Amino acid sequence: MIKSPDKIIEEIEELLEEASSTVHENISQAIVLTEKALFKSQKIKKKEAVHVKAINQLAAIQRKNKELSTARRLAFRAIDLSTKINFKRGIADGKYNLAKILLGENKPSEALPYLTEASKAYKALDDKILFAKSICLLGQIYERFRDYKSARESYNKALDLSISQNNEALVSSVYLYLANVSIETKKYTKAKQYIEKSLEDKKEPLIKQSVAIAYYLKGKIYLHFKEAENALSSLDYSLELFKLQENKQGIVDTQIEIGSVFLALREFEQAREYLDSAFELAKSIGFKQALYKCHRLLSELYKEIDVIKALEHLESYIQIKEEFDEKHIQNIVDSYEMMSQIEDQEKDMELEEVKASIIDSKNTEMDSFFYRVSHDLKGPIASLLGLSELAKRDIKDKDALNYLGMYENQIKRLNMIVMELINITELNHREQQLSKINFYEIIDNCITAYTYLPHFEKIRFKIDVGSDLNFSSEWYIVNTILQNLIENSIKYIDVEKPDQIVDILVSRERNNIIIQLTDNGLGIPIEHQSRIFEMFFRASNNAEGTGLGLFILKRAVERLKGEVALSSENGSGTTFTITLPIQ
Repeated sequence: MIKSPDKIIEEIEELLEEASSTVHENISQAIVLTEKALFKSQKIKKKEAVHVKAINQLAAIQRKNKELSTARRLAFRAIDLSTKINFKRGIADGKYNLAKILLGENKPSEALPYLTEASKAYKALDDKILFAKSICLLGQIYERFRDYKSARESYNKALDLSISQNNEALVSSVYLYLANVSIETKKYTKAKQYIEKSLEDKKEPLIKQSVAIAYYLKGKIYLHFKEAENALSSLDYSLELFKLQENKQGIVDTQIEIGSVFLALREFEQAREYLDSAFELAKSIGFKQALYKCHRLLSELYKEIDVIKALEHLESYIQIKEEFDEKHIQNIVDSYEMMSQIEDQEKDMELEEVKASIIDSKNTEMDSFFYRVSHDLKGPIASLLGLSELAKRDIKDKDALNYLGMYENQIKRLNMIVMELINITELNHREQQLSKINFYEIIDNCITAYTYLPHFEKIRFKIDVGSDLNFSSEWYIVNTILQNLIENSIKYIDVEKPDQIVDILVSRERNNIIIQLTDNGLGIPIEHQSRIFEMFFRASNNAEGTGLGLFILKRAVERLKGEVALSSENGSGTTFTITLPIQ
């Protein structure tokens, strides 16, 4: 029996959930379960979000398993596939994984852009838990750079978010991050308070890692106060938990602290045993910071029993410390440079948003002004035109009639400007009403409406409208576009040419309607082409019209989320191409 895609997805989700609950106890089993889920997801022909989820989960588990190259490959694969299917959560998870992988490789400057993008994505998705985790990760970067003030600010922000979401595991972890910052800044009492808050009322098995870290930090505090017995008790318990979790870095750090306690007690043999064990494990996993700590402590240890070995360890300590510090400083420089670039980009975006808001506000004000003034002018203009008609009946003098005609032409031009200003405001504020568009009918009506224009009878119109357009839109806006295109082509014909041709083509290309109008008229000089869509722009003082036609055309096209393109050569004609998306 063939399983339905929904059934397969349900089985995949169950496997992923089981793997997620197993990862802290048995990472190998978690990998097996997640790979099984990923194999099942390959059976879904059309890749779903659950397939990406499986890839991201496997990447996260392989990262915890220290298989960083495998984890990186999986994270990039998740991002690519998520981008193809427009799965924003998958992109965010992939970038978060990459940030953690790069931090694991001690590449904070490379991790920062991915972390920043993931953080923004989680915020946009309103995922407060992962947003808090990404802020915590940023705090860890600050902590690496010993910028403890910024680290504390990040952790406190994450703490507020995790408390608001009642996420016990995350609250516990954040308290421990704050405790570590407090230890580094010599605020031991505050650190103890954070540790106690982290440990109180914790019942979930998920928090075992937090318990291990908590006792490790308690051991460091006891060591500072020279309470050796309490320090060893806490550190031994921490080491036991880290070994159960197979947390190699935790094991190394704890063994170094235990070695420090025995060294303080001058129990050199036990100190050497723990430090040698930590050294070998740190060497195997490439943990350089731990290596130079081991060399430093072993140098101190051997000062008492073997001067030559002490010098060897001191030399190695200096060499590794210098290499580590050099890379550490470079990482700080690169990371803060990256942070600065990100902040600059954010400021630029904010500035653009402010500018856009101001422009929108001014456009709204301008539209309101145009609409109010235009309607106020309609009455007086109509009265002037009426008075002109009355005057022509009584005046017989030819010169007077000539002057009156000039006066009337200016009034008509003013009336045209007013009507077009009203048209502009209606483009933005007219209620959207969709209807099926009959392009041939609109074109025919527009051409007929301009039969009164000079030289109209000389023009030969060629109309080609596709039969498979099936386009619905705002009739008024489409009519405005075609009306302005056709009027413009008629007004600027070249009367010196024997044939006046206007070619109108309407076709469909994939998900767009293409309107193309080509004439063999006067053309537009190249120096004016960049400005022809500006309000009131006219190429010359002798040009007819108000300078608003093409401005209105562009506004109408933008209303339909389309684009307008121009191709023209002075004296050879013009082609306007309008692209309107089919929605």
